[in-house]
Amino acid sequence: MNIRQGKRVALDRPGRVVAGESGHHACIVRDISAAGARLLLPEAGHVPDTFLLSLEPSEDRWSCRVIWRSLGEVGVAFN
Repeated sequence: MNIRQGKRVALDRPGRVVAGESGHHACIVRDISAAGARLLLPEAGHVPDTFLLSLEPSEDRWSCRVIWRSLGEVGVAFN
């Protein structure tokens, strides 16, 4: 059984994956909760297991770890 922590809120805002040496990847933050988020990300297979996520145009940032990957999407938990 998959139990999610916190209610997810639809967002559809541009974001950026900041992945150190792997560089930066533009994404769309599809939904978000207090515990994590779902990202639309064409480079899902090239994103490291941990990274910083920022929302644009704000300066909000979260340290993330990948929980699941699928074609073009990544589910993350906030550290």
